[in-house]
Amino acid sequence: MNKWDSEQFQSPANRYRPKLRWWLPGAFMDNEEIKREIEWMAGSGYGGAELIHFFSIPPADMDPSEFNRYGFGGEEWNNRMKSALEAAIPLSFQLDFTVGPLWPIATPAVMDKNDERCAQGLHVGTALFEGTYHGEIPVPDTIDLERPRKLVAVTAARKFGGRTGKVMTLELETAAVLSSAVEGDHIEWLSPGDGEWCLFGFWSQTNLQMNDSIGAPVVDHYSRSAAKAVTDFWDDRLFADPDIRALYEKNAGSLFCDSIELNATMLGGMYGATPMPVAIWSPSVLEEFRTRRGYDLTPYLPSLFVKGLYQLGAGNRTDGDSEYDFEDRAVNRRIRNDFFATLTDMFRENHLRTLRQWANGHNMKLRYQTYGMPTELTSGLSEVDIPETESLGFKDSTDGYRLQSGAVHLYDRPIYSFEVGAVMGYGYKQTWTGQDFGLLWQLHRGYAAGINQAVLHGMSYETSSASGHFAALFKWPGLSLMGSMFSNEWGPRQPNARHTRIVADYIARTQYVLQLGKPKVDLAIYRYHIDGIHHGMGTELTPYEQAGYTYDFVSPCLLEETNVYVKSSNGLPALAADGPTYRAIVVDLREEMDEGGGQIPSDLPVETAERLIAFAEAGLPVVIVGEAPRHVVSLHGDREKLSLQDALLRERIVRLQSIPKVRHVQNREEAVKALQHLEVSPACEVCSGIPLLSARRYEEDVNYYYLYNPSSEQAFDGELRLAGNGEVYAMNAWDGTVRQLSAKGEEGCVRSKLRLAPNGTALLAVTRTWEGAFAKAEYEAATGDIRIMPERWSLSVDSWTAGEHPTKTQHELIELELTELQSWTEIPELKNVSGIGTYRTSFRLESIPIKQNAVVLDLGRVSDTFKVYINGRELPAADQIGRRIPIGNFVCQGEENRLEIEVATTLNNALCADDGNRQPLECGLMGPVVILLQEGL
Repeated sequence: MNKWDSEQFQSPANRYRPKLRWWLPGAFMDNEEIKREIEWMAGSGYGGAELIHFFSIPPADMDPSEFNRYGFGGEEWNNRMKSALEAAIPLSFQLDFTVGPLWPIATPAVMDKNDERCAQGLHVGTALFEGTYHGEIPVPDTIDLERPRKLVAVTAARKFGGRTGKVMTLELETAAVLSSAVEGDHIEWLSPGDGEWCLFGFWSQTNLQMNDSIGAPVVDHYSRSAAKAVTDFWDDRLFADPDIRALYEKNAGSLFCDSIELNATMLGGMYGATPMPVAIWSPSVLEEFRTRRGYDLTPYLPSLFVKGLYQLGAGNRTDGDSEYDFEDRAVNRRIRNDFFATLTDMFRENHLRTLRQWANGHNMKLRYQTYGMPTELTSGLSEVDIPETESLGFKDSTDGYRLQSGAVHLYDRPIYSFEVGAVMGYGYKQTWTGQDFGLLWQLHRGYAAGINQAVLHGMSYETSSASGHFAALFKWPGLSLMGSMFSNEWGPRQPNARHTRIVADYIARTQYVLQLGKPKVDLAIYRYHIDGIHHGMGTELTPYEQAGYTYDFVSPCLLEETNVYVKSSNGLPALAADGPTYRAIVVDLREEMDEGGGQIPSDLPVETAERLIAFAEAGLPVVIVGEAPRHVVSLHGDREKLSLQDALLRERIVRLQSIPKVRHVQNREEAVKALQHLEVSPACEVCSGIPLLSARRYEEDVNYYYLYNPSSEQAFDGELRLAGNGEVYAMNAWDGTVRQLSAKGEEGCVRSKLRLAPNGTALLAVTRTWEGAFAKAEYEAATGDIRIMPERWSLSVDSWTAGEHPTKTQHELIELELTELQSWTEIPELKNVSGIGTYRTSFRLESIPIKQNAVVLDLGRVSDTFKVYINGRELPAADQIGRRIPIGNFVCQGEENRLEIEVATTLNNALCADDGNRQPLECGLMGPVVILLQEGL
């Protein structure tokens, strides 16, 4: 457990610094260039890089017979990785490596597309009949008849008159397995009743999904033998040289895998696929299902085929109807729940555990984005050392990030990682500081939901190669392996890279505080749902957030953890008191889950209800929101057992509701009121001002708070009540200083005033004692009694344009005199210009207030990043969001003070000339720039 160290806060070690995703062109790299880029990343404030074998891009003069030497795990790849490790280790710059080349996971050890270790789909063929069926087992048109296929099962069921299934509805009690009647590819079977029946033939086949980086088929993510093929390849090829293996182990990085981008079939395409009635599959599913769920899935296989559910972006939900469903929706959903639970178990135990044990055996960790397929997300995280989420898939939703935060905290994972960036259409356009998907805007939201490590998306290796069909990718400012589809190239090819160190230091200091001690969270909100990526949970503040509460989503498996019980903390009952210390649990089944308006079903296992009863009887407040849970999660084998379990659950819920500290309300607004009546207050409560988001850490009587103003327009200017005793200290993540704030103590808490700009953040500590002397900072007023506005500016612009080669940049100096500050897009000479602008002016102060924060430079609007110089002296790193800078220690009285502001832009505007799809964006110093003085201080 990390403890406060002032030197670490001022100059955080690399382990607290942001990482950078590094896209590599296979082994076609130069060792000196590898070293140069690693040194640039380390010198710019990054703490590590995630290496990705993206595509092999050989030079035009290379003989194709040589290509194999350069593939993933080949001789040249290993040599390049050795060079990278040798460059990184002395810098304490940690390298992470993808499990295989790119993703979804594949390995050169499995190259046959029909290998049983490849990812697979389950296909269904149907035939209607009456009386006797005699003929071939039906084969669907989703099967490739030219490739091997395997008959998994043959079943039949009588058609039902109503409509539940989208194509056909079946009578549950008539479902039959016809294995004994099968002879080869034929079957003869007499139906036991009249009416129209449907015969189902279920076939498995590898899905033909390829890892484009090496042209290998994607492996089965539910198979232990497939996972072992991956790790064996590492042992046999990447670790064959003991010296290279020793470097990997000394580096102590992570194996990493991106989101699970699996398709059950490639017939409908890859992303945004045409929906197909094909289910994800693995050869041992039926056996594993029977062992784990206690009944045979075979007769119920028709209910698995929710069209499009098992394809990326095909647009269906786990609570949708199958193409062939039984007449009882409650049964159908629970069959699928049991199927999804089995996939979850197999993914966790066969895939993740195999990878993690191998990685840990080589002094590495497993970092994994375990979402993107129909599994229960929190369970798999028990086999992940570093869980990771992303801004793209969860659309910057704090609730989206909370889908994993409960598991992170209850599994006691010290790091919750964040792939941040990757905004569609924002290549060379995404800024650090803007609110239009600015990188810090995205990151701030993640921190508020419990994230404490950033991995930026990303940076391409600089190469001068331009050959074959990749030549089209080689346009100025260089090879971008993600193209312009996603943001962003955060390497040195953009002007705002000049200020990377300022932002990286800010991120590192913030992450340092967010990794101190243990997380403390106000509420646990029960949530059971099978999900991949939930795109539409929204960015608007929830009623819980508006009231100041922090919360995690918790699932049945998390509530079964041995550390999840109620005991006293500070004289009050708390759940998981040695960890997040939840003050209450909320059973909120009304949380909207996606843009389609679907809702989380009211499913809750009997065992979980009994846990809730135990929590409530131990004094923990419990609030049930909306409809109380009425249905269990699993089928338990048949409809009769399901009915008994549902009845037992309802009995348990009645008992739960009879306990004094349990409340049942209709909506989340009422839930907030109920929590207040139960004396469950947020640890960080806004007494006056607009709502803030927060995260809290605790260690040795120190409460650390991360505070964030999520408003894009309105500043927070108000008072807070913070749990803790003692004084309040503000830790400035921009410059590394710490100041004591004025505060008023109350019983168990303190009050203090704070000002935060839109999208602004603050780090506060509440503690009785703090080592070192700190100047006491007065509350910063919003306006000054005296306002000085410079009227004339000189502007020098270092304009960046294309050079003679895609990797070369040409520089042109543009000099201008300005009588007003405007966006470069409003200045004819700068309309399509990107670069570094240096603004110069002067101002005079006849008298200077005594206190340094009584003279403030307010820069107004700036895009993107900036540095400030006064009288030739560079000021400490300034708040790039608030842009209000104390300058009392840097100005002179009674004479002219020279002010210089250096502003760096993105490359977007310079790229507009050759890209008709781009539009110029506001940039530069737009102001108004004002010097504010407070009289009488």
